[in-house]
Amino acid sequence: MPERPLNRRAWMKLGLAASGASALGLGGCEEESAPSGDASAAGDKSRANDLERWRAMKAEPYQVGDFGAMPGVCNLPGPEAKRNWPDPDKYRNVQRVPGMCQLCSTVCGIVGYVKDGRLIKIEGHPNDPNSRGHLCARGHAGLNHLYHPERLLYPLKRVGKRGEGKWKRISWDEALDEIAAKLRAVRESGRPEEFAFHQGRQRSKDILKRFLDAFGTKTQLSHRALCSGSRRAANLTYLWESDWDLNDVEHTKYILNFGSNAFEAHQGHVPFATRIQNGRFRNGAKLVTFDVRLSNTAGSSDEWFAPFPGTDGAIALGMAHAIVQAGRHDTEFLQQWTNVSIEELEEHLEPYTPEWAESVSGVPAADIARIALEFAAAAPACTTMCNRGSSAHINGYYNDRAIQLLNAIVGSVGKQGGWCWSPWSGLDPIVETPPMPPGAKTWSVLEDPPEFPLANVWRRMRVGEIIYLYLLQGRARLQAYMTYNLDSPLTWPEESLTQQVLCDESLIEFHVCINCFYNETAHYADIVLPWATYLERWDLDARGSYNLRPYVGVRKPMVEPLGEAKDVREFFPELAKRIGGGMEQWFQESVEEYMEQWASNVPVNPATGKGGLERLLEEGFWESDRQPYYEPYLRELSDDELSDSEVDPDSGVITKDGVGIGVMLQGKAVCGFATPSRKFEVRSLFVEKIGANADCSELIALSGVKASNRHANHQGHDVEIDAMPTWFQPVEHQRLADDELIMTSFKWNVHNHGRTMNLKWLAEIVHSNPAWLNPKTASAFGLQDGDWIEVTSYHSAEVEARNPHLTHGQAEPTSGRRVVASMRVPIVTMQGIHPRVIAMSNSCGHTQYTSVAQAKREAPAAEHLAGSNPSAYHDDDWRRNMWWEDPSGGDPARWRRNTGSGWNQNKLMPIAPDPVSGQQAFHDTVVTIKKVVPA
Repeated sequence: MPERPLNRRAWMKLGLAASGASALGLGGCEEESAPSGDASAAGDKSRANDLERWRAMKAEPYQVGDFGAMPGVCNLPGPEAKRNWPDPDKYRNVQRVPGMCQLCSTVCGIVGYVKDGRLIKIEGHPNDPNSRGHLCARGHAGLNHLYHPERLLYPLKRVGKRGEGKWKRISWDEALDEIAAKLRAVRESGRPEEFAFHQGRQRSKDILKRFLDAFGTKTQLSHRALCSGSRRAANLTYLWESDWDLNDVEHTKYILNFGSNAFEAHQGHVPFATRIQNGRFRNGAKLVTFDVRLSNTAGSSDEWFAPFPGTDGAIALGMAHAIVQAGRHDTEFLQQWTNVSIEELEEHLEPYTPEWAESVSGVPAADIARIALEFAAAAPACTTMCNRGSSAHINGYYNDRAIQLLNAIVGSVGKQGGWCWSPWSGLDPIVETPPMPPGAKTWSVLEDPPEFPLANVWRRMRVGEIIYLYLLQGRARLQAYMTYNLDSPLTWPEESLTQQVLCDESLIEFHVCINCFYNETAHYADIVLPWATYLERWDLDARGSYNLRPYVGVRKPMVEPLGEAKDVREFFPELAKRIGGGMEQWFQESVEEYMEQWASNVPVNPATGKGGLERLLEEGFWESDRQPYYEPYLRELSDDELSDSEVDPDSGVITKDGVGIGVMLQGKAVCGFATPSRKFEVRSLFVEKIGANADCSELIALSGVKASNRHANHQGHDVEIDAMPTWFQPVEHQRLADDELIMTSFKWNVHNHGRTMNLKWLAEIVHSNPAWLNPKTASAFGLQDGDWIEVTSYHSAEVEARNPHLTHGQAEPTSGRRVVASMRVPIVTMQGIHPRVIAMSNSCGHTQYTSVAQAKREAPAAEHLAGSNPSAYHDDDWRRNMWWEDPSGGDPARWRRNTGSGWNQNKLMPIAPDPVSGQQAFHDTVVTIKKVVPA
């Protein structure tokens, strides 16, 4: 009988710390009973080897590099041998430096504790009006980000074939000279649009725009369509002045949540999540969630329903019908502040009964009606809440329009505790950058694809997921491609297509990658530049404020950049100088002087006598004293505003010099909504006309908002957009076969899509992503918990019918379906998921991006490490304690649960844009599964 393996409790009885047990792979993933058969013998041998290895290491001190111990490493001999801990002198004589996190898009305020030139701690900044001093696990893991041994610190140049992974270290002068020569040639070719700048998450908008406008290219690509394009387009349809709703959850009584995992993965993250809980515990607000998966938000809700994927909009329309039919709508708001009559609304909603909504969603009609009336009863202190769960669908634009309609019907739009927004999506406009170059006038099909009408008419949201396909199809070419904080091979749909295009030098002639780490994108570059981390660079920054008033925060270098890492604020001016042709005139020599000028309008604090950048460096943040942005449509126009204005006798719209400024309401001139009708536009003539490529100049002028007609190159690409909130179901979902499932995606609270798996504190918490299946579904396929399956995914018939130019790939000879890819993964069964859904998280499955991201104790002998400094920065912690390294070599029979680096779900995801907004449909992919029988 083999010796019984030790479980966590046994290790604790032996007096070993959790990290000691974890080092053996026993980090809470072993069962009480011993395995049997060959697997048991193999497992016992592996564990015995681990035990001997750990005992041998235990007697040795942790090795450190020239820099000293890494974050989280106790350099005494063994995890349990700490002495004088916590050190009472650790934070004595530290310097506290303000900053803003950038490990997700929420950009929470932080304070760095710096001692002897080294950052030793990060905590939340109490002066941040959004996050209020709170900080999540990602923010604390910034130390891993800064002091990672495999961080890029020196420029690299490719010496082998692209994608082969052969590199040499070069100087900054060599790198900038070669880049400048290539970009100068592009500029002088007369085709500046063939230089594309492709950003991932970025918070230095001013310097990027400055550089690209000075160069003369408008081909600035982004990931917005992979994030929030449909939600933004739906909000803009109603509001025009803002693409982001800031639900006033802290003062609400009822939150109706459609697919938003606010406690883990919302763009508002900590500020939003804390305000939701304040609303619930202080106001007794009810939280009802519709989500196909029992997320942490769904699990913390008062009620949770798992609808069929993509039917959020149908449920919302069923609720709208129930409210209007019961007479619980806000008659005054609908009559005064929307551009439809109650009779028109009743007629439009007539077919969308709760029973109809049940027929497509599976949510009982009685619950739909009940919740709708509860929501209306809480008005005006009630709000909807939605995000990628409702918008990242082929019908995402219509889902979110239907959801937001509920707020107008009950009159909670702009009310305290209701559905609010702000025209300040970031920095308070009081801060102005030094003069910028004229905007570039070029056009590129990559930046402005003509098939997606609402992608760029209000804001430049772009349609990022089509870039590589369009290059492959020959619809564009790139002489130069610069990527910045981007990991498209991991985060873009159709991983293999992305890799194919990035490898092809006939499609992308020259590729420069700017990143803090050698990630999957850098692997396909020609030159890689080491970017300074957010803890080593300057910025002014802010997010949409949940206080509904604007603010300004500062990001300041907390320590000197490691190695030769530089920020774009440092090397873009030098690059512009080398390119020449007048570019250089738009840049200042000193970054700090630029920041001082940018922040110069921040008011003086009477208590300290400090203003501008000096005030921000002392206080970290400045918040405007404006009143919260409640009911802004009621603001009365001043005499100066009304001077020389005209009133349309039919609509009551007030114009000045042909531009809309307000509307007459009961004899008063008020600003109204910033829309053509100056009302909340339930019916949007604009989207109907813009879809048909009609001239909308008059409507744009009436709104007073910066918007545009579609480019002349869009002619011939007409798209029918319904003027009213409606809904459709993708054809492949309507005819879903018994052996088909719908794959959905999700994020974990400790990860940011593709950019945090390299951080050891976070990777230890989540590093693997088996597929979730409902137990009933698993049983129907003859599966049980822990089995492996082969997943095969298919292109969307709905997408191909609406946009035939996206059709690609080989069709199955029998079914005619076009296969995207197949992948083998293990499953975990749980009741908290819809039976027709299979779910996998993103962020996992790295093939580059450090040993930690790949769950390897030892770094491979890779030439890209010439860009790092492992002798100075050495971390024995993960080499000793990475209990989740997977020794199975991909063999399902040898794989141990909760080990390895996971699987890249985006390998299975097809390119599938919403036909209206262009947002990628991450939650609609039809798949088949079959059990993998171990050899």
